Amino acid sequence: MKASPPALPLCVGIFLTIPFLALGDTVTLKSGETLEGNILSETDQQIVMDATVAPGITDQKTIAKGDVQAVSKTSLDEIAYQAIKGCQIESHSLPANSYAAIVKSLETFLTTYPLSSRSREVQTTLTAFKEEQEKVKAKNVKWDNRWYTPAEVEKNKYQLQAQMQLVAMREQASRRDFITALNTFDQIEKAYPGSQAFPDAIDLAKSILPQAASDMERAMNAAKIQESQFTKGIVLVPEPQKSQMIAARKGQIAAAEAAMATAEHDGVKWKPFFPLSSKSCDAIKATLATEAPRLEALPVAEMHSSIASTESAEAALKNANPALAEAKIKQAKTLWSQNERLTALSAAAEALRRGSAPAPVEPSTQDGAPSESNAPVSTTEPNRSQSE
Repeated sequence: MKASPPALPLCVGIFLTIPFLALGDTVTLKSGETLEGNILSETDQQIVMDATVAPGITDQKTIAKGDVQAVSKTSLDEIAYQAIKGCQIESHSLPANSYAAIVKSLETFLTTYPLSSRSREVQTTLTAFKEEQEKVKAKNVKWDNRWYTPAEVEKNKYQLQAQMQLVAMREQASRRDFITALNTFDQIEKAYPGSQAFPDAIDLAKSILPQAASDMERAMNAAKIQESQFTKGIVLVPEPQKSQMIAARKGQIAAAEAAMATAEHDGVKWKPFFPLSSKSCDAIKATLATEAPRLEALPVAEMHSSIASTESAEAALKNANPALAEAKIKQAKTLWSQNERLTALSAAAEALRRGSAPAPVEPSTQDGAPSESNAPVSTTEPNRSQSE
């Protein structure tokens, strides 16, 4: 099972490839209009600048000095800093191969602008990234600002891998890639039905379903209009362009059918969505019709309550109160028998009650996850039964 790694800081590679950002200078006109961009040249009579007219689009403008109210220029080091300010230490460690690009971006800034007022801040960030890089090289993983040794990662891999999948699912949903997100949920349900991430994943899946249905309906309607326009317009296209366009259209449909066949062969629950393929649309509609009521029937509230009881049991163990811990464990198991944390907690409570030194109980994991390229854990787990 694979999941997307945590999102990388926006600074990665930006400073190395974009030496100047087109929003450093501001020219305010007497009319009240404000132009932002890069001033290319300035004389007593005029200002020539690349003005930003839309995100990623500039237009070179020549402005008479008599029309100018004020000019504000941003230093080159400040412009460059804007490209790397997103480089910040996160609560989760990154893939091991991601640190080199970040370190190089920060070092390049310090080399280029050693006297910048931002140098001290950038140096502090650089030092923190280098220290974290060394820990990750040693196969340690940071999770929710807590570092796990390789042995701890192995011990907690079930919960950590589930959380990693949940992070991927959230990121996919934020991009409105709903089919991929729902397939990620299917993976969580199959491999980690006793994880603390599972009830959160159910809640997310339930919120995704109506959005997926709505997006699919809009795309299907748009595809019908496009198909109608194509059918009407193709008769006016001369050869050989006409045959080429028809062949390309058939190729798109054939590719969709091939992707559908692959998904069916692989047992993918949510088939890929192609608006022009009736087979694709029918398959997704059928899954939507059965999945929505099934998810509504899952005992999510009981799962969340079980997790709360699990956390109370952990607290009781830390306070050396085995009786309370066992009571909370029993309560948690009654609410949700598949709660994976209960096995380790039960053993720890039993050991404490008998007076022997129990193995340390790892704290419950929260939102987020280590990267699979970071963590020395298997990305596959044996399937477990569906949640009761």
